[in-house]
Amino acid sequence: MHYKTHTYNFNMRKLISLIAFALLIVVPVYAQPKPLKTFDELMAALNSGYTVRMVINYAKCKLLADNELQEKSPEAIGGMSIYDYEYFASNTVRGNENAFVVFSENKLIQNPKGKGFVYNYAKFRVKETGKVKVTVMYIHPATQEIQMSENFFTEFGPDVKESAIKFFCQ
Repeated sequence: MHYKTHTYNFNMRKLISLIAFALLIVVPVYAQPKPLKTFDELMAALNSGYTVRMVINYAKCKLLADNELQEKSPEAIGGMSIYDYEYFASNTVRGNENAFVVFSENKLIQNPKGKGFVYNYAKFRVKETGKVKVTVMYIHPATQEIQMSENFFTEFGPDVKESAIKFFCQ
């Protein structure tokens, strides 16, 4: 009886080790983020409850600051998960001929342009046409005064060779 129990425990350990090894090989393959290349793919992933990540290279965007088109955008890259969003079908809101999705993020950061802290607010608007507008503001936490406001513009979609913004589904 003691021999059979020992054999059973040994076989179970082998089986558990084999399953763990198989998971180490298989899980990373399925965990790779899937690029979303169209507005419809982005909306399908969001509406299905998948985790969607966004990465933006601001240097590849057109920058509008102080109501003037700037020659150069900052060498900065940012990323975020899209947890909350709102989708508007075409002609839902007055003046919107095309459907669009909006999402935003607000983080308290140390002020890179001065002393203390500021809220770093970023709002993204992605139209079904592929046009993307990103509004970035630094907001004083106590006074709510806007200390900096910039708008970045880029495009997203299968016909865009080198988009500044990329979306991934996990």
